[in-house]
Amino acid sequence: MKAWLTYTLARLGIFAVVLTILLVIALPWPVATIGAALLSLLISYIALPKLRWRVATSLAERGNAGPDHDEDSDYEDDFVDAADTVPGVEPTKPASPTDRA
Repeated sequence: MKAWLTYTLARLGIFAVVLTILLVIALPWPVATIGAALLSLLISYIALPKLRWRVATSLAERGNAGPDHDEDSDYEDDFVDAADTVPGVEPTKPASPTDRA
């Protein structure tokens, strides 16, 4: 099972258990729901560090899966580099604030 699915199901399970306990002790449902959300956040933060780490690792690996560049980027880079090295043309220097005075 994927790490994010396991982590999500564990968090939902913790929320359901805490919500049930708060409703059994006769708290109004809006208060019980907000309390269950906060308590389940704290409990899952303490009880599920390995699952959270696996989810973060899988997301990081997924983000780094693609190539750093492609053919279009290489072509554009070559085009810009060629324009920067045109002989006889001096690159312009940006104006500084003291040049205006």
